[in-house]
Amino acid sequence: MARVTLVRHAQAAFLEPNYDRLCETGVVQARLLGEYWARRGVSFRRAWSGPCARQVQTARIVEAAYRTMGGDFPELDIMNEFDEYPGDVVLRQGLPELLEVSEEVRRAHKTFLDCKDSTERRRMFQKLFELGHWQVG
Repeated sequence: MARVTLVRHAQAAFLEPNYDRLCETGVVQARLLGEYWARRGVSFRRAWSGPCARQVQTARIVEAAYRTMGGDFPELDIMNEFDEYPGDVVLRQGLPELLEVSEEVRRAHKTFLDCKDSTERRRMFQKLFELGHWQVG
């Protein structure tokens, strides 16, 4: 029986000048995933990645770790169909309307703008995105 395994890219460098790359934690996540699959004898006939650098980087690190552990990993195919939508653009375009209609969004936006800590800033961006995703239609 065929099986499809879907994996989102490892942790990216969120809110950094170049978001389209993995942070150190993401590099470790991708390596551990490749090692995990190799240790358990999980095999793959095909492997695809989206075109974003963070997607390809994740796949290449998984592939290298898998092969280092002795596994035979298939050649990676890059597919534009797996590209991500630009979440920051979606939020930026919908934010003015959301700020007009939602007190919760206004509070979250103010907290986001006031954040000095990068971890808290990422968390608040995600919260704003989630609030906006369900309210703009």
